[in-house]
Amino acid sequence: MTLTDSNLRYLLAIHRLAKQNTDVSPLALAQAMGVTKPSVTSILTSLMKQGVIVRRRYGKIYITDRGVLYARYYDDLVETILQHFPLADMGFTPEECRNAAIAMAVSLPAKEIDEKCQTLYDNENK
Repeated sequence: MTLTDSNLRYLLAIHRLAKQNTDVSPLALAQAMGVTKPSVTSILTSLMKQGVIVRRRYGKIYITDRGVLYARYYDDLVETILQHFPLADMGFTPEECRNAAIAMAVSLPAKEIDEKCQTLYDNENK
């Protein structure tokens, strides 16, 4: 699976929102991302094709088990990157630092990340 930095930003936002309320609406996602509701549609379609989210009745968005694993993995990876590359010390805002860490995380080889997430998925389903 190959995620763009936009895909990953949305996936992580959906994951955060789903922790608060299992029913995530496109409007809530748009508000969390600071974008308009129509701009969310193409990203959601891409995420659905990758099997990390599904859309149900009334447009509600649900993160799949696979999506949760990828979100957890990337959350940890982004935090690790932020710990090892303290961009805040160089005058960047927290948002800029996080965006840079996300861009770095998605640039890592997808094959290795897929293998790691598959291993995590296999371990959770035992």
